[in-house]
Amino acid sequence: MAKNKSLLLAGLAAGAYAYFSKKENRDKAIVAFNNTKSKVNAYIDSQKHQKSEFTAAGHPDPHDIQDNKMVDEGAMTSVQYYNEEVQDNSKKSSNDTKETDKKPNVNEQITL
Repeated sequence: MAKNKSLLLAGLAAGAYAYFSKKENRDKAIVAFNNTKSKVNAYIDSQKHQKSEFTAAGHPDPHDIQDNKMVDEGAMTSVQYYNEEVQDNSKKSSNDTKETDKKPNVNEQITL
């Protein structure tokens, strides 16, 4: 087993030597290494950045219970306004025309 590992390492070393013997391949490897290094450094810096309340706006965390409740209440407020203002007005206008023969619509009010 140790002999197989040493043969594998020797094969990898020979392949790396053959690949890096050309200047063009060495330059490509250096550029790829520098690009990877800059991306890793940028990622580490972004993780160190302290997120403020303004950073989280527009990107809600699913585990932030208070924020999710606020969003849910906001959605309910608009639905409640629609039900009270818009649909009640349409009911009043339909009652004024005395369409009492009309069957009730199941989808008349929006519920969540």
